[in-house]
Amino acid sequence: MKTLETLLRALTLVGMAVFAAGCSTLPEPLARAGTAGAARTSGLQDPQFITAAVGNGRYEIQASRLAMYRAASPEVRGYAQMLVDHHTRANNELRALVRDRGMRLPGVLPRGKYAKLNRLASATEDEFDRTYIRLVGIEDHQTDIALFERASREARDPELRAWAGKTLPTLRSHLEAARSLSSTLR
Repeated sequence: MKTLETLLRALTLVGMAVFAAGCSTLPEPLARAGTAGAARTSGLQDPQFITAAVGNGRYEIQASRLAMYRAASPEVRGYAQMLVDHHTRANNELRALVRDRGMRLPGVLPRGKYAKLNRLASATEDEFDRTYIRLVGIEDHQTDIALFERASREARDPELRAWAGKTLPTLRSHLEAARSLSSTLR
């Protein structure tokens, strides 16, 4: 089992390196859009939301792929598969929306997400399911929901605002499923 854990940690680190190698900075129009309105409003800017949404989605996909292999509970593995499917679909929708505007998505994970991935990768067999559900299923989805609620009200781009609103019910269902799973993993 120790060899499997070492392999999974190595694969996680390789995945993070691949993401980092493919990183790009925000393209000039997107970067300007994020700073041009900063003096006028202190609200959430579209580029900030896009960066956070895609980064959080990528992180949840990586963490959930790890859970598909490490989780002891078939229910947790099923939950992880659902997150991979749903967050991949959402990121593809966002990618198309952003691409239609001539922008590229940033390729880095948000701050702190690498540490969470490492925490998951180093969790013992006995801790993994509970840790994954607590971190990814509950804490991260609470953060996602708050971000998407704000974007559904404040995003300047009406299609982006609509996409955020359309995605919210799925994020809420992920949170409820995680809470339900959490109560069975004592």
